[in-house]
Amino acid sequence: MVKKIILIFPLLLSICGCGQKLYKIERDRYGEPILNDKAKYSFTEIPTLEDLKKIDTTAYYIQVFPDNLDREEIKKNPRIIIFHNDGFFKNESLLYFGKFDQHRGKNSVYYGGKYRINENIIQLEQFGKYPGYKKWYRRISEGKIEGDKIIFTDKNSVTVFEKRKELPKIEE
Repeated sequence: MVKKIILIFPLLLSICGCGQKLYKIERDRYGEPILNDKAKYSFTEIPTLEDLKKIDTTAYYIQVFPDNLDREEIKKNPRIIIFHNDGFFKNESLLYFGKFDQHRGKNSVYYGGKYRINENIIQLEQFGKYPGYKKWYRRISEGKIEGDKIIFTDKNSVTVFEKRKELPKIEE
């Protein structure tokens, strides 16, 4: 019996420790999920002048794909990030860029999120939702600023964003 307890206790601790905190996020009258006092960003600092020298808040950061990517539908719809001076960022795809601006403000979950910079490391904080699930989770992605590029690496992929002054043309 003692052996079973010794084996089960660490297993229960690891299961409880691995779970992400889930959030119930309310919607506004347009159906937009809006952050509130119970679900808000943990990044509260505003970028310093030194931080703002490392990114361009007047440019678009466009997702670039490797030359050997053969999925045209993905290449036609890159992600676009716009950084703001107040620590917020906008994150949309090219095909939907600007289509929801009328009802989507910075407090909307779908707007993007908040960022912070430490040396040449940038962290993006945003909320996400598993498909078919009602609750939301908070996600922090970490990338490296290398000149005009931001490179995000996780255990399964590398995503690169490149600074541009204009949006790419939408291909038909």
